[in-house]
Amino acid sequence: MSKKHLRVNAGFFFKYELLFSTSYLELTKSARDLLHCLTMELKFSKKDNRISYPNNGSVSYTEIQFKEEFGRASNTYLTARNQLIKNGLIRQTSRGGMCRGDMATYKILITSDLHPREMRWLRYPKENWECDIPKQKKYQVGIGTRFKSKATLINSTHNDELHP
Repeated sequence: MSKKHLRVNAGFFFKYELLFSTSYLELTKSARDLLHCLTMELKFSKKDNRISYPNNGSVSYTEIQFKEEFGRASNTYLTARNQLIKNGLIRQTSRGGMCRGDMATYKILITSDLHPREMRWLRYPKENWECDIPKQKKYQVGIGTRFKSKATLINSTHNDELHP
């Protein structure tokens, strides 16, 4: 990560079980980079020798941050995010994009404070979560006119004048 995003005491411990799981090994480099960036956004608290992550479920790492950090395209970010969801490593908790500053948020499913049934990646590849990948919003532009067989500008043309 670049120096401007780096926190001095930030870090996350990846367990051996995760690093050698099918779910993690199948990830592309971009998906691994995104997973590492999302885990760096976690804040932890320690109480009675138990670590918890109070902001897990509201973690966000935007497409713009990813593009600035790694110099990759928007589609690379989306493909990486979708692979993380499909492999059970993250789950989207909020879609975002409704207004300025509204970002998608995620729950990271590899933290040690989670119950094993929440750790979807343990059940991959027997199960996958492709159905949880957000679909692109439907655009309604041109729905009424896209399959017309007649010309649409017949009534709007001028017969004797040339347009600039």
